[in-house]
Amino acid sequence: MSSPAPTMTRTGEVATTDPGVAHDWLQAVYSDYQPEETNSRRDFRFRGRHTQLGRSGVSRLQYSMSADNNVEPSDVLLVLQPSEGVMRVSVGRDEVVVSPGTSVLFPPHQAVSALWGDTDVGCVCLQTTDVERVALETTDIEDTPVRFTGVRPMSPERGRQWSDVVRYLVGAVLRDPDVTATPLVVGQLTQLLAAAALDTFPSTTLAAHRRIPPDHAAPAVVRRAIDFIEANADRETTLSEIASASGIGPRGLQAAFQRHQDTTPTAYARRVRMERAHRDLQAADAAGRETVPAIAARWGFADTGRFATAYQQTYDRTPGETLRS
Repeated sequence: MSSPAPTMTRTGEVATTDPGVAHDWLQAVYSDYQPEETNSRRDFRFRGRHTQLGRSGVSRLQYSMSADNNVEPSDVLLVLQPSEGVMRVSVGRDEVVVSPGTSVLFPPHQAVSALWGDTDVGCVCLQTTDVERVALETTDIEDTPVRFTGVRPMSPERGRQWSDVVRYLVGAVLRDPDVTATPLVVGQLTQLLAAAALDTFPSTTLAAHRRIPPDHAAPAVVRRAIDFIEANADRETTLSEIASASGIGPRGLQAAFQRHQDTTPTAYARRVRMERAHRDLQAADAAGRETVPAIAARWGFADTGRFATAYQQTYDRTPGETLRS
């Protein structure tokens, strides 16, 4: 499945009683989807809604029938969670029954077969490049492809945490699509999903202990990182990109920041963006078109409520009070 760069949010939907229309829509959204003949065509109903969020995507699919579907090997990771109905998923020799409220992973680079029956299901898709980048930045693996070793969450608690992340993301997108279309927000939501997938499903990253390596980086390395962060605060930058600009690996940069700044590079970047948002609120004309949500989104804050809380903790006043002053 090919997807655009993370610069915009697009939503498409369909409601149909024609299986052919439903299959065409699914193939347009999921290019690796291969429909088989349905088990029943009586009273067919299908409704689909898909929001493309940069390289990631979130869908809701409602089938009123039984159907056998295949997903061909690709570089996309899919996580599905039915809220109604039952799914039977086969990956290689493994077959699992997925009941409502539980999640199942369609691992990348493997063929998957799914039997649906009167199902209402949510689906998240992620590019493996995003997942592997997050794995490289948060573990001790060294440029090794991530391989998922199981299709179920590692525990019920991990499954609930995944559901919470998806619920938050969908809420943020639906609440204000224009806000979540900003590049900074899109990149951060993609990062959030990739990290949640690694925390939820078993993979080869479990063998890499999440520890901060010994710090041998000089303060000059941190200074270069700070200069890069401040010069690029208006766009999404990954930890790997900041580390490369600083002449050090991601884990080494993490350790250096902890030692010399008592924080992390990503936390420092959030602080810089908060300062830029504060500056824009001060400069905005209260009678003009600038709004708190628009300024927050410009600097990567998708959730206006969380932004307001963090802003008040930092500046001891609300964003609205700053804008009106």
